[in-house]
Amino acid sequence: MLAAQFEGVKRVVNMMAEGQRHLDEKMIKGLFETALHHTLNELLTNIYGATNPQSEVAVYKTYASAFDIAQRPGSGVDLTSADRARLAAAGHSEADIEWVACDLNRHCNAQTVDGENLALIAEEWGLAPTDSVIASMRAPILRGRAEAYRLAAHFLDDDVQGSVDPVATLNERRRKPGEPLTFRSSAGHTPGTQPMQAGGAPVPSTADTLPDSALAATNDCPFMKADFRHFSEIIEPTIAKMKRDERWKGDCSQQRRIMQMFAWITGDKQLAHYDYNDVEKFVCTLEALPKDFSYARDKDRALADVLDEVKVTRANRRSNKTVNRDLSFMSTVAGDLSKSAWRPKSGTGKIIDFAEAQIKGTKRTSNGNERPPWTPKHMETLFSAPVWRGGGTHLRRLKWAAEPAVYHDAAYWVPLLLYYTHATLNEICGLRSDEVDMAVSTPFITIQDNDVRGSDEELAGEKNYHRGRFIPLHDEILRLGFGDYVKAIREEGHRPLFPELYDNDAKRGGSQLYNVAWRHMFAWLEQRMPIPTAPSGKRADMHSIRALGSSYYSQDGVLDHMRADVMGHARTGTNALHYSKRWETEGRDKVLREYREFIEKYTTVVTGHLQPAPLNMLHTNHRSRCGAPGKPPGNPPG
Repeated sequence: MLAAQFEGVKRVVNMMAEGQRHLDEKMIKGLFETALHHTLNELLTNIYGATNPQSEVAVYKTYASAFDIAQRPGSGVDLTSADRARLAAAGHSEADIEWVACDLNRHCNAQTVDGENLALIAEEWGLAPTDSVIASMRAPILRGRAEAYRLAAHFLDDDVQGSVDPVATLNERRRKPGEPLTFRSSAGHTPGTQPMQAGGAPVPSTADTLPDSALAATNDCPFMKADFRHFSEIIEPTIAKMKRDERWKGDCSQQRRIMQMFAWITGDKQLAHYDYNDVEKFVCTLEALPKDFSYARDKDRALADVLDEVKVTRANRRSNKTVNRDLSFMSTVAGDLSKSAWRPKSGTGKIIDFAEAQIKGTKRTSNGNERPPWTPKHMETLFSAPVWRGGGTHLRRLKWAAEPAVYHDAAYWVPLLLYYTHATLNEICGLRSDEVDMAVSTPFITIQDNDVRGSDEELAGEKNYHRGRFIPLHDEILRLGFGDYVKAIREEGHRPLFPELYDNDAKRGGSQLYNVAWRHMFAWLEQRMPIPTAPSGKRADMHSIRALGSSYYSQDGVLDHMRADVMGHARTGTNALHYSKRWETEGRDKVLREYREFIEKYTTVVTGHLQPAPLNMLHTNHRSRCGAPGKPPGNPPG
């Protein structure tokens, strides 16, 4: 498509310049004019078809500045302090500057101009398609786009709209050579922003001055029926509906937080006043906030003040995967609202579509960004800690003691179960005591929705259909006395298998174990050997134990459907999906025995040095609280 756009340029360029090494003035001007002409036509078409043209020109301002920065040699996708000063001088607010940063990163950087097409054009012009030549061809194209967006941002100015030919008037307002990009208009206000009354008060917009009952009759509302509830008012009813429809499960705290952030970012408008520009604003704000941003801490502050204080770097930037996850939640909400409050006046499409805003080409994991697995040596070293070999009592579990003791609780059993079952942290921490069956020839645990992982009298825990499964217990788990522990928990009358993980309402399950035990275990291990670290800086963690388990099955001879069943993954292939029915044909006991043999065949034993210890349990309030490891090195007494 880009090559076709430049056909007109190639006709006006001197094609006889054989052997020419640099772009001449005609080529540069042709590239610039073509980019400007095509881009401006497209932008003006969008304005004419928009339900809220002012929102369009507000977006055009930041795009213009982003393209203007992108055309400068050496520009990347991050704003420099000089760029920010230039943007402020051009009339941008602090919030607008953050939108420019998002636009530059996502849509307006130099790579948006296809280098392969430029290389073909360069060859037809007799130029060697070197990197410098391609870069010099990109610059006028980006300048043309920048000027097109700048002019389009002025399209609603009074003098332009009052002229006989608005497009011709716009073209008369092109920048002179060397003139900086600016949005300060002769009318005394920045195009795309709300005009001001005398004394500095904003002039009320049409939506502000119209009574609510009249808005539906105007063209300002694109929806079938104008709904004047604020977005924050429909958060809880929407969550309740999603839970009734079984689309969301559990306490939905993550979904609630994302919806609350959307209301905060967009100004918590009435539903009738939302349009697709709010989606872009939401995405850009997510990318302008660091991954450690706390909505609970800053929700009562102005968004602009928060954006002024935060700084996004490569180290603290939100991943595309995280942004897409948040957009997926909002896409579900918008899909439901498209049947009621956001139902369009005509057609069956969505006016507000978060799915379209998702970052394309984002992989679930990447070699440079995924969390690395542990190695068997790391696990063998971890299970040599005093927690498993004998240490002190409450808060001294990671320190050697004169009279060492082993205590049985989540701190002792969860890491072992994670390693020998390959289940997830929350699957193990959220087990009920009656989900362990020891009274069969092949003892096993059941992973299913239950009330321990759920809340509000709802069952939860299965991430998807495939996660519900039986996992046979490895012989090492049985050898170390897991059956005695399960029996003791039942006799105490506890429903959760690890009751101490559910005594704290603030942190429950895996989060509680991480807080009171794992972070100290991690420190103990780090004192003794380097921690696996990915190029992105992510370090191995509790979840990485499952990754090590999965890696054991990446070898010749492993049946893929057995690996999928153990890990809780979806089966693939016609035979595995439709014809492998051994659970039905052979019975549970035989299949569980086969799966235990499968796990034991491929999983390296890292606890052979441990001896079974008599059942020993602390008071519930003291269980799993390991305490800091102290100074290395540490060896058991004697």
